[in-house]
Amino acid sequence: MNLEENTFLEKYKKYLLFIGIGFLVYFNSLFGAFIWDDIAQIQQNSLIHSLANVPSLFLGGTYAPQSGITGTGTYYRPLMSFIFSIIYAITGAQPFLFHLTQIAIHITNTILIFFVFKKIIKDQIAFILAMIFLIHPLNVEAVSYISALGEPLFVFFGLTALLLFQRKAGIKQAIFVGILLLCSLFAKETGIVFLILIVSYYFLFARKRWNFLAVIALTIIPFIGYLFLRFILANVHIEKIPDVPMMTAPLADRVFTMPAIVWFYIETFFFPKDLFILQLWSIPGLGEQFYIPLILAILVLTGIFLLGIWVLKTNKRNFSGFIFFMVWVSVGIGVHMQIIPLDFTVADRYFYFAMIGALGLIGVCVSTIKRIPLPIRYAGIAFAIIIIIIFSFRTMIRNTNWVNGLALYSNDIQYQTNDRIQNALAIELVTAGRYRKAEQHFAALLTRNPRETALYVNLAGNYEMERNFPRAEEVYKKGLLVDDNGVVYYNLARMLIQQKGEFIQAQKISEEGLKKFPENGSLWFIQAVADYKLGNKKSALIEAQKAKELLPNQTTENLYNNIVNNVSL
Repeated sequence: MNLEENTFLEKYKKYLLFIGIGFLVYFNSLFGAFIWDDIAQIQQNSLIHSLANVPSLFLGGTYAPQSGITGTGTYYRPLMSFIFSIIYAITGAQPFLFHLTQIAIHITNTILIFFVFKKIIKDQIAFILAMIFLIHPLNVEAVSYISALGEPLFVFFGLTALLLFQRKAGIKQAIFVGILLLCSLFAKETGIVFLILIVSYYFLFARKRWNFLAVIALTIIPFIGYLFLRFILANVHIEKIPDVPMMTAPLADRVFTMPAIVWFYIETFFFPKDLFILQLWSIPGLGEQFYIPLILAILVLTGIFLLGIWVLKTNKRNFSGFIFFMVWVSVGIGVHMQIIPLDFTVADRYFYFAMIGALGLIGVCVSTIKRIPLPIRYAGIAFAIIIIIIFSFRTMIRNTNWVNGLALYSNDIQYQTNDRIQNALAIELVTAGRYRKAEQHFAALLTRNPRETALYVNLAGNYEMERNFPRAEEVYKKGLLVDDNGVVYYNLARMLIQQKGEFIQAQKISEEGLKKFPENGSLWFIQAVADYKLGNKKSALIEAQKAKELLPNQTTENLYNNIVNNVSL
């Protein structure tokens, strides 16, 4: 090895370690399938299947359009969908490159975090803490779950903006920082936390370099732009989801739940043993579940307060860093405290941003200690290495849960049984051909939720897979009584055509559905199929045109062209 190679390794060894260990720990996640929301946001989302639809990604939600050409849903994350669209254009519906991209962004974030830490914390401590962030098991959901790409993506743009803001002031820098902050918001709405961080950094470290009005402008303008695009142009608003406790709970119950939320993140940060998704719980009133987390959280916060006093007395220069990272972790947890109700009570990925602040706090405190004896220093390094090894193995084990839906839901339902995870597990059991087991789950769910449309479709679909079509038809017809969007009408008509060849009956069912849901493109599609099968080409062509207008995709386009060209269906 020559001198130049030695110099290169010496200069970049820390970054090479981040890259090498990052890919080693997350290597087994590269081969995971599309899971959970990946199906709806990627596989079934026609918008991201063509780069020609990129402008439309900024004019709607992240799910496939039900009608028209804009996405649906309550998530406005156009930059995340844009990344999906690019990857899909390269490899299609193959998850490998999606996973590889997400891991690469996570490793890049780790390097950026190291840069941020180095400006405030001693170099060696900054390296160890960045490494802990890289391999921490609590981050698996944000890295291995493709639909959580928004999490590392908004942090990437936010960290880049912060580092650029730290370097020097100027009009050009202000413009670039503003653009990066807007990109962070476009990746995920949580990017708002970086607006607060930029302002905090200005007051703590940069008042001599930056003009206050410039700082306000470079944070407020992107925020206003985001609000305009989301709520005015895209018309994507926050909506309540009926089966989510936090969405329907009164403010008092959400307040009673806050101590448990804080304690969950503290406990799981230090002891990431039980990791699972779909945490839908609330604390309905004063009681043991309220007081115990409250007391524990108060004790931790008191300890942090005392540490802050100690830092202030020991090293006033470090105190600014302590306050900065305290703001960081506080806003990171604060935006997930259910003041604005969220999809889940807590989620591992919600702590991705806040973890940086928590590690920064630890780093400032350790950096403040004067004259650490050599044996204690070595013991501390050894302890950090042990933690990194343990956490790395836990992360690799958690990655195996994310290999496919059946593995994930089968594992996670052990920790908390709720309707959504049970339904997801039942769907995976159908895919795996375990119909009887799936039927048990769907039947139990319908007993508890007799007006849930999707459950009738899922149970009937299970019977279809078993080729028990009379039973499937019976379940679909029961579901018609509660159908609130036309999905049961569509699936019943589809089954009558595909499995039983009953075109007249299918035509009647779809016609009945269209009276209730005239803007449902899927119903117009199946109506066109039924009429074409019955020889009513003129009606079928009109219906296919309507389906194409309401649901523009390759399937409706093909149906229309086949009818025009008298092609047999």
